[in-house]
Amino acid sequence: MSSRQESVRIGNHIIAIYQNQETTFDDAFQFLKNGLFNNEMIMIITDRLSKEEIRKRMKNEWNVPVKDLESTDIIQIKTTEEWYYFHGFPNPAKIKSFWMAMSEIARIRHRTGLRVFADTYDFFRKGYGDDLVNYESTLDSKFNFPFTAICAYDSKDMQSLTPSQCDILFSHHETIWK
Repeated sequence: MSSRQESVRIGNHIIAIYQNQETTFDDAFQFLKNGLFNNEMIMIITDRLSKEEIRKRMKNEWNVPVKDLESTDIIQIKTTEEWYYFHGFPNPAKIKSFWMAMSEIARIRHRTGLRVFADTYDFFRKGYGDDLVNYESTLDSKFNFPFTAICAYDSKDMQSLTPSQCDILFSHHETIWK
């Protein structure tokens, strides 16, 4: 697991398929810690851990002032609702523009970029798997701005997709972690 984490570079667009929640979040916290320590702004988007659970784990494992870093948006903790559904149903073009703008904000704040771990679990729970594939199809397999992302999929959710949808996801991510 650590060797694939060490190979992550700014601009990577990674699809990661996980068998269980523990592995999902072990990867998430390592990925985000690496970003923070590489002078990147970081964001986690999930509904499977509470914000307090996330803060506690960051504080305990990373030994950083999480609340202070959150107050300056160096660390951002969002639910799927807060990030993707904030203004109604997600608009792929708007979300892509937000990523570009957030990356520019990171650069202005003398950060090397924005690193995001996006847990897709909630899309499938709400029946939006098809819409998620549509959104992912609008993104490049590698970003040409300082943005690095892991799109985290549960293996059971991947099994609910058609082979064509899986092909779309794989073709719009530079790296596949299974």
